[in-house]
Amino acid sequence: MKYYVKETKQGEDLARTAGYKARDDFEAFCERFDIKRLLVTTSVEDRKNLNVFNKLKCHFIIKKNWEDALSSLNKGDDLFIQFPIVEHSLLLAGVFKKAQKKGVKINLLIHDIELFRAMKRENADRKKRFRIQREETDILKIAHKVIVHNSHMRETLKELIDIDDDHMVDLEIFDYLVDDFHYDEVRKHLRKDQPIIIAANLIKEKAGYVYDLPDNQSFNLYGINYTGNETDLIRYHGSFEPEALPYAVKGSFGLVWDGLTSKTCTGVFGEYLKINNPHKTSFYLSSGIPVVIWKQAALADFVLKHHCGIVVDDVKDIHDTLSSLSDEEYQSMLDSTKMLSQKLREGYFTKKAIEACL
Repeated sequence: MKYYVKETKQGEDLARTAGYKARDDFEAFCERFDIKRLLVTTSVEDRKNLNVFNKLKCHFIIKKNWEDALSSLNKGDDLFIQFPIVEHSLLLAGVFKKAQKKGVKINLLIHDIELFRAMKRENADRKKRFRIQREETDILKIAHKVIVHNSHMRETLKELIDIDDDHMVDLEIFDYLVDDFHYDEVRKHLRKDQPIIIAANLIKEKAGYVYDLPDNQSFNLYGINYTGNETDLIRYHGSFEPEALPYAVKGSFGLVWDGLTSKTCTGVFGEYLKINNPHKTSFYLSSGIPVVIWKQAALADFVLKHHCGIVVDDVKDIHDTLSSLSDEEYQSMLDSTKMLSQKLREGYFTKKAIEACL
């Protein structure tokens, strides 16, 4: 049998999970692919303000919750777990080893790797660094298969923690579920001569590049936490619910960028783009919107391969690149993106990765 794990908080409705859209979408696609749900109920309180003894106690509670859930599995079963675990524990690697000894195959879908991100922050707590390194490394190394974002993440994991090639599967890009999608409603707002779309959390600490945009290109901004000023070239349009956003945005391309400056992608988040599949890319493409992406981003290869956007070194380069792009070339990108959009909304890449694990 094939199962996927759904983590929930005790006493909460099943719809109220700790996951974000990428996690929720994976669960929805698993249901479509006839993979059964295995519920893991988390019964620990918020650990942030607990003393050392009670924090340690939480690790054992989480271990017991997972042991109880996995006890129903049998030899030959496949289990898909989204990673990182929402409620972490230093003891989970032992739980998964025990299940594998019983003949259960543990497969991980990576959303984020804190080994690459939080661990590199200058202000990261030493104890937290040790905990992350121990937890993530132990679990990743024992998995039957690990679904990584792309070949760049694959190579980095091989080098960092020595995972064999045959234990990893490339996802390529995250699928993005959009129910009852109407492409024509989006298409009528897309034109080559329109502004670049930026749809993201616009908080300055993470998206500093939004406050450093060049003055040779117009932009339409969508999202929370914007504190900048509007100009003739920069327009802020507020935030929208995920299901409404595709129909609210207007422009030519969606920008996939990260870091503090628009000149290049810098800092921890910028470096992370070199191995990560940003979910905003999937949002744009699933909505039929071609993208502009940093040339050194891992997904730049995918964008060029599927003819669904352009790559640049610097945001200021967008203007000249678009000036040399013909209407026919832009239409060709729209056509390619439309075809890719359907695959993303149907879970094509998720299904392919799951089948590779099996």
